Amino acid sequence: MKYSQKTIYRAVMVLAICLFILVNLNMGRLERLFGMSLDFTGERLYSLSDATRAAVSALQSETWIYILSEEASYPPVLSEIVRRYSLLSPYLNVRYVDPYAEYVFLDYYNRQGFPIRESDILVEGSKGTRHIPAADIFRQDGRGRASGLFIEERLTNALIYADTGSSFSASFTVGHGESPEALTELLSDSGFSVSNLALLAGQRPEADVIVIAGPERDFLPEGIAALDSYMADGGKLLVFLGPGATRLPELEAFLYSWGLSLMPGVIMELLAHIPGNPAAIIPLYGMHEINMDFAQRQYFLAMPGTRALDIAEDSGDVRITRLLLSTRDSYARIGMDSSARSSGDLDGPFVLAVAAEKSSGAALMLFGSNGIYNADILAIQAYANREFLANSALWLAGGTDHNFVSIPPKTLAPPSVNAGFGVILAVLLVFAIMLPLAILVTGIVTLWRRRR
Repeated sequence: MKYSQKTIYRAVMVLAICLFILVNLNMGRLERLFGMSLDFTGERLYSLSDATRAAVSALQSETWIYILSEEASYPPVLSEIVRRYSLLSPYLNVRYVDPYAEYVFLDYYNRQGFPIRESDILVEGSKGTRHIPAADIFRQDGRGRASGLFIEERLTNALIYADTGSSFSASFTVGHGESPEALTELLSDSGFSVSNLALLAGQRPEADVIVIAGPERDFLPEGIAALDSYMADGGKLLVFLGPGATRLPELEAFLYSWGLSLMPGVIMELLAHIPGNPAAIIPLYGMHEINMDFAQRQYFLAMPGTRALDIAEDSGDVRITRLLLSTRDSYARIGMDSSARSSGDLDGPFVLAVAAEKSSGAALMLFGSNGIYNADILAIQAYANREFLANSALWLAGGTDHNFVSIPPKTLAPPSVNAGFGVILAVLLVFAIMLPLAILVTGIVTLWRRRR
C-alpha cells in the first residue's frame, strides 16, 4: 500500500499531538514514579526542600494534616504544597474540615487547648498535636499584602513533632530592653515552644535554652544569681550583645566567669562585607560542628553592627570554641563618630562569636551582634542567618541529636517561569528528540519513496 507525503505528514502530526496529550495527562503519575518536579513559579513555591522530603519520608506512624477550610475555597498555592507533602509518605493523610459544618471537630480540639480557627492547620500524630494558625503562614509587607510564605518550615517541624514527640523550649529574658521579636518567631518556626522569662530572686528557670537578645539595661544581681543556678545544673544559654554605649557590669561579670569579655568598638571589613556597608560584615566560619555544613556549601552570613569578643588565656573548666571570625583585613573602629580609619583603631582578625562548654554539660553561645537576627536579614535567602541561628539553638538544646529543620521562607514575587529539571527533561524528550526524530524518519521515508 502506498501513502502520499501529505498522509505521512498528517500521521506524524497526529502522533505528536497524541504523545503530547498523553505526557500531560500522565504527568502526575510521572512525578510520583520518578520524582519529577513540576514547578513553573519563579520562586519555586511548590518545590519542597530535601530536608522536608527526608523528614516526611521518615514518618513511622499515621499522621494527619487537618485543614480548617473547604478544599475549593482554600488558597490553591497552599493546597498544592500540602498535596505534594502527601505524596512523600504513605503514613501522611490530608483532610479538609469545613469549620462551619463540623463544629464538633472544632469543639473537641478547642477543649484540648488548641484555639483553631478558619484556614488554620492542625497536625496530629501518635506522639502529639501541633497547631499552625493561618496568620503565621504568610508574611505581609507594609501595605498588608502577602509577601512571603512560611508554610514549609512550620509544617515540616509540626510533622516531626507529631511523629516523634520531640520538643524543645526556649525562654527569652525580659525587662532589660531586649528586642527578641524576630528571634522568637525564628525559634518557634524551628520547633521550639517559646516563652518570656523574668529572672526573679529564688526562681529557677526550666527551659532547655535561655535567650538573652540584645539587652540595653543591666541585670540585677538576683537575676544573675538565677542564671548561675541554672547553668550550674547544666543549663544552656544563648546571648547576643552588640555594640552599645551602655555598660552592663553584672552581665559582663557573669560572662567573664566563663572566660569571655567584650571588646570596644565596631568591627569594619575592607572587603568581606555587604556592598556599601563595611560595618555589615560577612564572617568566616570557625572549627565547630555546626559550621561544617555551612562552610562546605559556602553559605554566607551577614552580621550588621558587630563587636569583638576576647577569650581569657586561662578559662579553667570552660572549653571555648571560636564560631565566627573576621578576616585579617578587618579593624575595630573605636571612634564611633569617625567614618575613616584612625590610628586608635585595633587591627583584626577578631573573634565574633563563640561556643563555651563545661564538663557539667552547661553550654553558652555568645554573639557580638544583635543585627545577626534582624528581621530584614533573616528574610533574605541569600544569607544563611536563619538556618545558622536555628542550628545554634538546636545544638544547645539537644546536641547533635535533634530532628527539627530550618527552611527559609519563600518570597511571593511577581509571576515568572522557572521550570524544574523534570519539566526541562520532558520538554527535551518531546520537542528536542522525539519530534525531530519523527521529522527525520519522515524525510528518510519520503526520500526513499521518491527514489523508488
